[in-house]
Amino acid sequence: MPAKKTNPIKSEFQKFCIRFLKIIHINKCLMNYRSLLTRVDRLLESIRRRYSGQIVCHRGCDCGCRNLSVFPIEALSVFKAVQDLSEKAGAKIRQRAASASFWDCPLLEDRACCIYAFRPVICRTHGFPLRTYYKGRPSIGYCRKNFKDMPSIPNDAVIDLDFINRTLRTLNESTVGELAHVLQLPGRLSIAEAILIEANF
Repeated sequence: MPAKKTNPIKSEFQKFCIRFLKIIHINKCLMNYRSLLTRVDRLLESIRRRYSGQIVCHRGCDCGCRNLSVFPIEALSVFKAVQDLSEKAGAKIRQRAASASFWDCPLLEDRACCIYAFRPVICRTHGFPLRTYYKGRPSIGYCRKNFKDMPSIPNDAVIDLDFINRTLRTLNESTVGELAHVLQLPGRLSIAEAILIEANF
């Protein structure tokens, strides 16, 4: 019995529908994550207002920008933000991502992030005083260009990064579970890998 011929138009339409449904599902899963980004931005803005003369971090300062690793939920947000750019802008970013090293963030252009409003938590908080714990002992790290005129960092300027990361991990686990039937992702991805997630669609 001769093999049944596949209708190429129907096949492409089916692929389009599956991809479209995946993106719709991803958008739904990203709502809580984007809400977290809003809350983080409000916290950073409140610190910036209180210590406006002490914080020099701004859009265009790229001293800490690297091809960092992020959670899958952050990777999906990066992927979606790049997808929403113009075709030309997205193509340039994907080209940089294909050959990016750790030291080169493919989202950087003219020293600014191409998806600044959707950059990951680690990029947003970089430079601000961040409290983390190692073996139960706290430490505070921050960009030394900030708070140069103060002998110590005020308590109300310190961000509990571990608390934010716990929230982020919870959202990530939920999202990865919800998307498991449509998209398989590793535990961490570099920003370049996030941009190129399209290969999994």
